[in-house]
Amino acid sequence: MYLVDIQLALLYINNMKVIYGKQTAEVLAKRTTVLELDTFFQVGLTEPITAYAVLEATNIPLQEIPVMDKTIDLHNTMMLEYKKRNWDYCEQALDHLRGRWGGEIDSFYSIFWDRIQELKEEELPDSWTGIMMSN
Repeated sequence: MYLVDIQLALLYINNMKVIYGKQTAEVLAKRTTVLELDTFFQVGLTEPITAYAVLEATNIPLQEIPVMDKTIDLHNTMMLEYKKRNWDYCEQALDHLRGRWGGEIDSFYSIFWDRIQELKEEELPDSWTGIMMSN
């Protein structure tokens, strides 16, 4: 994956629209649903980068709209609990989140589930923050 301008890049990864950078996410969040996906260190950069999924309203099934705020809260809380190593909460949240958003970010949820299973087996240092290292 090549990024020319990491703040403005919009990529399609596994059928998800993905952007990088908090400023870009904040601007887009005024017009669409934006969900945090991951924070990682990119080789060659000194600050971590956060990736976000950009969800189009037209892809969200009508029956999900009444509970959309609760689903957003569940996703955001899961991301916070992940950084606290609350694996049980994350697994339960993932069980409820898969299939939401018209399945648009299910590939992320599958990868996240697998990562949690691996992290559960590791002895993580006290300094672990949930920020991953990218190749």
